[in-house]
Amino acid sequence: MNENIKAKCDLFVENRNLIHSNFKFDYDTTSVAAALIFTNADKTADIDKIKECRQILKKKASALSSYRNTIELILTSKMSLQDDPEKYIDNVIALTNKIRRSKLLDDSNEIIAAMNVIESGHLDEADAINEKYQEIMKRMRKEHPILTGSEDVPFAMMLALSDKGVDNIITEMEACYSYIKENFKTSKDAIQAMSEVLTLYDTGVDAKCKKTLDIYNSFKESGHKYGKYYEFASLGVLTNLNMDTSSLVSEIGEVAEYLHQHKGFGNWALGSETRLMFAAMMIAGIYCEDNGNLTGPTIGSTIAVIIAEAIALMMLIIMTNNIIIASSN
Repeated sequence: MNENIKAKCDLFVENRNLIHSNFKFDYDTTSVAAALIFTNADKTADIDKIKECRQILKKKASALSSYRNTIELILTSKMSLQDDPEKYIDNVIALTNKIRRSKLLDDSNEIIAAMNVIESGHLDEADAINEKYQEIMKRMRKEHPILTGSEDVPFAMMLALSDKGVDNIITEMEACYSYIKENFKTSKDAIQAMSEVLTLYDTGVDAKCKKTLDIYNSFKESGHKYGKYYEFASLGVLTNLNMDTSSLVSEIGEVAEYLHQHKGFGNWALGSETRLMFAAMMIAGIYCEDNGNLTGPTIGSTIAVIIAEAIALMMLIIMTNNIIIASSN
């Protein structure tokens, strides 16, 4: 492991420990996700500033709102990296309201989508981007009425930020979906999420789909099992890195094994598949500057969406399991 990557790993561990020790009531996985936000920004988590941002958020959103659920730590971590956290959250709330339109309740996925528009530097174009996003969602619901739901919102917004037209987006997404579905066995939800990520990139459909599956198989051959559910879409980000597949997989595996040695990254806290995903996203963050063929959104923003989506799905699984256990007792 080179010194730059080792330093990033150590910063990741330090950030996780700082955040977890100060926000004990948040889930372990959320602490890791927040730690990755600071690590990819090459910053040490400022705990005092996160706490200040929590107080700002409490004044802006009720305890029952989506702003204060499982994404609160992620949101306040993002706020703490801003020069003006209050202006940032005001913009997030205003844009989220535009995205959800007439819906009564806000949704964490819409909040994530709003955050990425703002961080992309396109807030002044928000109305046009939102209209494009609404059309993408409308077309996605037409193609896959059962599959398409709230979890697709952040990815649809990322696609709305791209330079591609709506027709091209839908056509390419369907082509990616068909290719993956025909050549790989996993849930249709995971395939749709992967198709959305791959559509962000300009590479030809067959080439990027094949490379994605090659990366998955390379992990398998190296003895590392990459997740096929909420982790699966993150492989799409790796497809866009300018690295040899075997070197990329080897480096990610090395990072995962290094993290495994530290508290908060073991099997009990994360599990091997989730830890591998975080290692992959950390490596993607390191090498994203070498990326040259995204159509508009940055790899950093894509990583943020994937991690937030994964956290939301993991929390849903945990809550569902708790309900099942409680009812059985």
